[in-house]
Amino acid sequence: MQAELSVPVIWVENDGPRQAGRIDLTAGGVHLDGGSREDRRTVDLLYTEIASVRIGRNGTERIDGRRAVVLGLHSGANVSFVALDQPGAVLELAHRLEARI
Repeated sequence: MQAELSVPVIWVENDGPRQAGRIDLTAGGVHLDGGSREDRRTVDLLYTEIASVRIGRNGTERIDGRRAVVLGLHSGANVSFVALDQPGAVLELAHRLEARI
């Protein structure tokens, strides 16, 4: 799985615990990898599983006070993430994801 873009992020599944890790955009989908050695978490999504991409601006959609990219899935679940230490990465990721779905 060759990543076209890899960015360090904090990500959240369905209002669950925050996971520090990275997001990889590949030709076929999104790969999230994070957690700790004792509690490793990964999520793999095909682009066809993503129903919507938007920027979460209100208090409940933000992660650590920052605007997050919110992926709405066809299953009804959601995955949100913010980029770490890369200004503009949130918008770039959102635009790339929108172009894929």
